[in-house]
Amino acid sequence: MQRRLLFIFLSLTLSSNIVLASEATGCIKAASRTSPCPNQIYRAMQLPGMDKPALRCICVTDFSLLLQEPQTPEQRLAQLRLRQQFKTELQHDIEPILQILRRER
Repeated sequence: MQRRLLFIFLSLTLSSNIVLASEATGCIKAASRTSPCPNQIYRAMQLPGMDKPALRCICVTDFSLLLQEPQTPEQRLAQLRLRQQFKTELQHDIEPILQILRRER
């Protein structure tokens, strides 16, 4: 009987950890994305509002415009708008994400 209870307890404990791990790997991407991300990376990171670092997926394709140096005022404005959009969607500054993509972190 004790063995069966121990097995059930371990099964529930392990399955709850798996659920937490899958939630932690949610991909950081544009809210407007409807198709699968063609270029994504996984990094351990700690973003604002997180208690500890976790493995997260980043859709590199959605942030590629922000990784380029703007050549014209129009490109600079497009980058500014995209930064504001991501900041609103993610509810925090995207600079830590860009640093990870630039391999500065």
